[in-house]
Amino acid sequence: MGDSAYEYMIKLWLQGGRKEEMYRKMWDKAMNGVHEQLLQKSTPNGLTYIADRLNGGRLDHKMDHLACFMGGSLALGAYTDPSGIDSSRAKRDLKTAKALTYTCYQMYARTQTGISPEFVQFRGGNDFKVPSSAPFYILRPEVVEAFYYLSVLTGDPIYREWGWEVFQSIEKYCKTEYGYGSLHDVNEPSMKPEDRMESFFLAETLKYLYLLFDPDSEIDILNKHVFNTEAHPFKIFNN
Repeated sequence: MGDSAYEYMIKLWLQGGRKEEMYRKMWDKAMNGVHEQLLQKSTPNGLTYIADRLNGGRLDHKMDHLACFMGGSLALGAYTDPSGIDSSRAKRDLKTAKALTYTCYQMYARTQTGISPEFVQFRGGNDFKVPSSAPFYILRPEVVEAFYYLSVLTGDPIYREWGWEVFQSIEKYCKTEYGYGSLHDVNEPSMKPEDRMESFFLAETLKYLYLLFDPDSEIDILNKHVFNTEAHPFKIFNN
């Protein structure tokens, strides 16, 4: 599940001062579809994940690291729901946001390096596995992005704890002499990082990790600012 199109539905509505209702309606309709058609539970531990829908309607029971942005976006949608945070829709979305983000944390915690692969497959009786076709990590930000949103919105310290675990793993396995490199296989701790660093690692991954631990941040994601999909903050238009 790609991020930009979906998250911009909710963020356009927010940046416009919550006046352009069509964007909020697009978001809510899309999230209804996610809950009705894509949301799944793993076996045996009931981890929540978003499956891919293939041509013909068949589900591919995998979840990409990219899809973990949904934890943050669903939480943001819940806390800004026009019907209030105590509405049934907001409660549903926040519950899903927390459950998805826990699954995304497990995608890190269950590997040998403590770092998530590009995607996992939900098959068999052990929740998920790292596929042989995508065991790599290219310094993606979506999971720590979700940690940031849920930490700010809920105040639960667990998201900082998870973020610290992820940061320590990145420091241990991805740091090079002059920067940070991608991993070829997250279940091979002895492998050295590749000689390649994506630009979004600085723009997003490290930025969200920094903000996660910054108690004095002036960023206000409910009233003053909206992050675009590359983690650049923009002011909300109130007039």
